Formats: sequence, C-alpha cells, structure tokens
Amino acid sequence: MGKAKRFLLVLTTLVVLLNCAVSASAKSTDSEAPPGAPPHWLPPEDWVYNHWLPYDEGRLYALLKVDRGDIWRQLRDDRHNVAELARRRGWPDPAKLAAALIAPRERSLTSRRVRELRRTALRTLTQGHLAQHLFFHSLHQFAIPSEAPSIFGVSDAEFRVLRRGEQSPLEIGRLHGRSPGRIEQMSAAVLRERVRAGIASGAMTRRQGRILLRRQLSQLPRWLAQVRYNGPPTTHKGQLVSKPRDYAANPALSADGARVVFEAYQQKLPLALADGEISVASRKVAGAAGALNASQPNGVRHTPRSAYNPTVSGDGRLVAFESAEGNLNFAKRYGQIKVFVRDTVAGRTHSVGRRAVGDGLSRSEYNPVLAADGRRIAYQTARPGGESAVWVCDLRTGRSQLASRAGGKGAGANAAVFEPAISADGRKVAFTSSASNLGAGDLKGRTQVFVRDVARGTTTLASRAGGGHGAVADGYSSDAAISQNGRFVAFASAARNLGGSPPQGGETRIYVRDLARRRTIAVTDARDGFVLNPSISADGRRVAYTSIDGERSRVLVRDVRDRRPRARLVSRATGALGAAADGASADPSISADGGRVAFSSLATNLAAGKPDDRRGVFVRDLAHVTTKLVSAAARPGAAAGAGGATAAARPQQAKLDTGRRVGAALVSIVDNAFHRGADRPFVRLNRGGRVRWRWDSQQSHQVSTRSGPRRIASPTRNDGSFSARLTAPGRYVLLCSIHAPGMRMTVDVR
Repeated sequence: MGKAKRFLLVLTTLVVLLNCAVSASAKSTDSEAPPGAPPHWLPPEDWVYNHWLPYDEGRLYALLKVDRGDIWRQLRDDRHNVAELARRRGWPDPAKLAAALIAPRERSLTSRRVRELRRTALRTLTQGHLAQHLFFHSLHQFAIPSEAPSIFGVSDAEFRVLRRGEQSPLEIGRLHGRSPGRIEQMSAAVLRERVRAGIASGAMTRRQGRILLRRQLSQLPRWLAQVRYNGPPTTHKGQLVSKPRDYAANPALSADGARVVFEAYQQKLPLALADGEISVASRKVAGAAGALNASQPNGVRHTPRSAYNPTVSGDGRLVAFESAEGNLNFAKRYGQIKVFVRDTVAGRTHSVGRRAVGDGLSRSEYNPVLAADGRRIAYQTARPGGESAVWVCDLRTGRSQLASRAGGKGAGANAAVFEPAISADGRKVAFTSSASNLGAGDLKGRTQVFVRDVARGTTTLASRAGGGHGAVADGYSSDAAISQNGRFVAFASAARNLGGSPPQGGETRIYVRDLARRRTIAVTDARDGFVLNPSISADGRRVAYTSIDGERSRVLVRDVRDRRPRARLVSRATGALGAAADGASADPSISADGGRVAFSSLATNLAAGKPDDRRGVFVRDLAHVTTKLVSAAARPGAAAGAGGATAAARPQQAKLDTGRRVGAALVSIVDNAFHRGADRPFVRLNRGGRVRWRWDSQQSHQVSTRSGPRRIASPTRNDGSFSARLTAPGRYVLLCSIHAPGMRMTVDVR
C-alpha cells in the first residue's frame, strides 16, 4: 500500500535569523557576486529568473559538437562552466563563442542590443551556477510564486515559507479552496506569459521560447505535486537562516502492518554529497531500520543519488520509489526522475517505466504506487504540453498501458492527471483529473476522481452523488485512495452535493464511494475542519485522514459502517487516553485490517527517543493503543532547522481604488511584495505628487513601469530607497521585473 502525496501543516514562522547564525559553507564562484554571497547566488536580473537564454541552445550544441547530456555532465558540479568544455571543443576564447552564438540574431537588432546580448551570452559561458540554473532548473522561477494570491490563495511570502516547510503547491492551493486543475491551468498561463514577454523584449528568440515553454510545461505537473523542497538552503548576508537537521517523513505501511517505509533526510552536506540528500528507509515495526540502495540495476552509482516517495507491497518485500541524481554542490535533484523497484529479499533494484521515446512523453516518471500483490505499479509521466498521464506497468512482463484514458481504448485524458492509487491486484487505478473527455463532461477546471478498470477497459467517475447516475460533485475532488478489492474509493471534496454536512468556508469533507452499490457515504463532518490524505482499509471500513482545524493538524480514523462514525484520535501517545500530539501530525497510511496507522509528526511528546520537534515517523496500534517511533532518532546535539514547521501570517490583499488622494506616498518593498498597509497597494496620488519606495528585503527587487504615462525604472537593490515625482496624469501599473508578473502595485494620478 502506498501514498504519493503527503501533507504537513506548518505552524511557526521562519523569517528571522537564529541567535547563532551559521556561516555558509562556501562562497559564490560567480565573479559578479557581491561579497559574502552564497554558492547558489544568482544575478538579480529578469532574464536570469525567467530563463531567457539569449541564444538558441541548439546552436551551442552544434558549435561545440555536443549534446544536452554533455552540458549536464559539465555543469553537475557548478564550480565548472561551459567555457571549460568549449576550450576542449576548440573554442579557447569564450567571448568569440558568445559572439558566434548571437550572430544569427544580429541583422534584426541594433548594435547596442547586440553588445548587450553578447555580454549576457558570455556570462552563461563563464558562470557555472548561472548556466546550471538556465539550462536545468527551468522551474526555479519567481513568476508562479509571484501570482500566489491568485493561484494558491496565499501571499508570495507565505507560499515560499510553506514550500520550505515541504508542503506541495497543490496542497497549499487546496487548503485555500483551489482546485488542482485550476491551479495547473493558471500556473501554465503564467509561464506562457513570461515566454511571450521574453520574446517580445528580444531577450530570447521565438525558437528558444518554444523550447523553454515545452520544457517548463512538461515539468509543471511534477513541480505542482512535489512535496520535497528542492531549493538551496535559505541564507541572509552569507549566513544560513537555520541550521540543517536530519528528519523522516512520508511513511507507507505494508498491508500486513508489519513494515513501514519512509523518507530519511540527510542534512549534513558531506554525507548528502556522498550518498544523496534523501534515502528510503524500510523498517519492521518491531525491528531495526535500514536504507535501501538506490543505485542503477547494474550497480554503478553516480553519487549523489537520492531516493524518495516510497510505496510498499503488501508483504513488505518490494519497495518502489522515485530516484534522481543530484548536483555536486548541494546534492539537490539535478537529473531526470525515474521509478525503481527494490526486492529487499533478493537484493535487486530495477527501473520501471516506458522505454519508447516517440510517444510524446517526457523521460521522467514519478509518483509510484505499488499494488499489494507486487505485480503491478502505477506511476505518472508528462507530455511536452504539460498534461500528465498515469500508466500501469506489469512488473513480470514489463508491459505498460495507459490508465488515464476514456473508456475502451479511448483517448488519453485531455487535462493534467494527478495522484494515482491502485488496488491490491493492480486491476483498478484511481486518479484525479479535470479532463472533459473521461465521461463526466466539461468540469470547468474542477478536478474529479476517476477509476480505471484496466482489465475491462472502463473508466468510471467516483466523485459523484449517490446512485448510478448521481450528480457530478459540484466542487473539486482529489486525494483518491482505493480499497484492496477496488470496490471502495475514498476521496476529499469541496462539493456541497454529495451528502452529509456540506463543507463551509473552503473546507473539504472525505467521502467513500461504493462502486458496487453505487453509494456515496460522507465520512467526516464540520468538526473535522479541512481534511485530506485519506487512507482506506482493505474492506473499505476504516478511513484514516489528516484533519486541520485552525492551527491544529491531527491524524484521525473513522469506521465508515458506524451509523454515526466517531473520529478516533491516532496522533497521540501510548494509552487509550494518551496525550494528544503537541505538534502537527499528518501523512496517514493504514494497514489492510485497519488495525495500524503510520503517520508523521513534529510532536515531542509521543516517544522518548525523539529529541526535538523535527519530523519523525510513528505507528499507532489501535488495538493495543500503543504509539511507537519507527524512524531513527538523531542525537539531541544534531543541528536544527530543516524539519521544522513554517508558517507566515497571511498579509491582507489591498482593495483597489479605496482611500483618499494623497500628495506623497511611502511604499515598502519587502520580500517579493510592494506593501502599504497591504500587499499590491493601490495609491491615489495628486498630480505632481511623489512616491517613495523603501527596500527592506533579503532579495533584490527593481521598480519598473508595466503600463502608464511615464517610464519609471529604479536600480536593482535590497536596501535603501528610490522616489519618483509623477506629473503626468493617468494610471501607472508598476512591477518588479525580476518577480513579475505578480509583484505589482498601482498608482492613480489625478
């Protein structure tokens, strides 16, 4: 039984430095970096964060007679750069290579613009981390987070804090009433707008824009669903904001309840560089833990290589997981993601996935879920247009078939697909999608839960009201979990027409659909608040889930067959009335008989062996009312920070065109936001009045005019101030060109 998603509610803020700040382990190798800049420093310029490469990358490959793999290997250690590779390929002068890269564009550009682009191209050749970012970190960008209020329902600053707390973008949005399908559509629209802006400004060619957009859209479904934060450590003025520490998360419990697998995070950089930042640990509930070998089938290990997102067969013998090679500076994921299966008895590991490359799919596979009998595995992959798909692979024959498709051999889902779940025999696969061609009609961006019977070739809507033709859920549905026999499907939904007490104020409820009797049963009610991550027992009787009520995140279980299902607290200390966890708890995974539940928690009061509030993995035995820590506890003196929780107060969003007209206005620039009483302020200014911007930010920002009667352009900085007197009447829309389009404000001059 496996789970390709998880949640950890974050509770405390992480926006101030620790009392004893730790120096960054190294300095930037970029010759243009300011003193004390960290190794991952990037120039605060719009073309950098928007990935506007000034030349066609295909021309670089042709001139050097290399391919993308050669560039990948050269930049894996970003202390090296492309210029070094170019010297070995007959281009000793990087300036001449930069000129050759720009040469095809010169006829359509001014001489001044040609000089600017040559300088930009030269920097991509001589600066290692900058090149690694441009070529291989296509979704390390500010554009989508800058639109977080619209897409995810939180401020940009809060979004970044929640991501560092390892909450996926989809989970952040769902917690604030956003449908996964709508999140994907809006995020893709932002990426398309940025590519259009880069082409229109001449920062990149139309051909390179198509390459960039195809790459970004193919990676977007994985980026949205990814819980693990793959960014560099947070620093401020050359200091680490927090010390790293080891922790454990994302448990999956075997059907027999005897073994649990989970992610073990290694935060000490030397060890992470040697072995990988994350490993998958497998532990008997009554035994010792051990890390699984994530090497390639031939035993060759290209360190560092991380393994994560585990799922386990019913008897605990087979463990499937995602794995990817890391870069050589922070061990962060740098290579393509692949799915592997480890036979823990035979000691063999082999890869899973489609071998064909002409089917329009990306080469990355992710989000595996392993059938309890160990024969089949479902996983996700993505098309270049951004729509992901769910496939099922027979591990005995190696044959894969598309699961996210219309009935029979119908077309694949015409919208993104998320969150696969699989029955014990692998015959039925549940998934989430807003596709309009799966039999539920136009869903208007609201995701629903479908079940594919792989043997019969049928696709059935599960998130609907009772009856064979019950109404489609009128709110988004997601988080599918399926019973071992494939009869019962649990899911979370914001719909108000599925029975029970309807959700209020952006809440969700958990329902169970009986596919045989065509009944939909409400499992949770208003007392649970926002609920997600259901995990269902083999017979569909018990459902464990995460409940979020205010600032409290708990794991609960209910018996669906009770006339009035009573919530039973799982995240508590040993004993029938053991103390409730004093930290956020989530990630439930229930055994087949419903007797045990694994979960993760920040709590310090559930087991004596847990040294602090780092995340740990526990198993609760409901019959014996015991709670056991199963993840290895780090020594109390270990460094702190990475597994902690993080939540920022949510800034208010400004209302347009309110307040009196003023003769002068002071606007603060904080991290990724203009602020004047609220983010995205609207200033009503008298003609001839002055606006003054004051920086108080860890990151660099620049004020520029998006539209308006007059051009305004400030220096790029992170402290100091800048002012402009506005004499021309009209409406000015101002933004930060680095964090566009979401970091913006409006000034109305009359």
